Amino acid sequence: MIALLLAALLSAPAAAVDADAPGVPAQRAREAVDALPAEARAELRAMYFKYQDEVSRRMDEGWVAGLLNDAVIEDVDVPFQPARLLEDALKRRVRELAAMEADYAKTERGSIERERASNKVRAKKAEIKGLRGKLGREKGICRDWSDDIWSLLTKMNLDHWTVDDRRRGAPPYHTAAVACAPQESPTVCLAFDPWSDGKGTVYAYNAWDERGPGGRLPADYFLHGLPEKAP
Repeated sequence: MIALLLAALLSAPAAAVDADAPGVPAQRAREAVDALPAEARAELRAMYFKYQDEVSRRMDEGWVAGLLNDAVIEDVDVPFQPARLLEDALKRRVRELAAMEADYAKTERGSIERERASNKVRAKKAEIKGLRGKLGREKGICRDWSDDIWSLLTKMNLDHWTVDDRRRGAPPYHTAAVACAPQESPTVCLAFDPWSDGKGTVYAYNAWDERGPGGRLPADYFLHGLPEKAP
């Protein structure tokens, strides 16, 4: 099978080859996944469906595919914060504000306690305004996506897969959520990277890491080629 795929790719005219089309790396990754226990493959299918739904939800919210932004570069005075972290921080600050306003309502008029409580409320409102301003930026750079998908998959409490937010080894700078089945030998790793097309795209990790062609696995494989649940 691998030999046939390789021959087809080599025989096609250069202009006709789609660098993002499934190829030898994708086929090897698929064969490695097929060799996993049924429980691990069923878990991968569940991961994919959650991933696909999350990408659709974020696109509906206005996230952008293929977005580039200098803010993603680290080692600056104010480290970049992915959109999910900003959202979580805003939710916490809103809850804190509600508690502060409740405390303020319990204080006596003209008291020192009331003045202190009022100052805390004003400071918290200013903090919330600043966070909302940051969240007003365009969302969909690679770190927005990789952090969001990493968080989503990690919350599944997976038994057979570990998930990392990884930076690609080959330049330019790029990140994605990478899931590996570390209990198997050799380890199977897949990159969940919707950045370029705003879809639930999955790549063979090595091809993704090296920016090589042929690493994208067909969506149909996850929809129909994996067990819905372990026997």
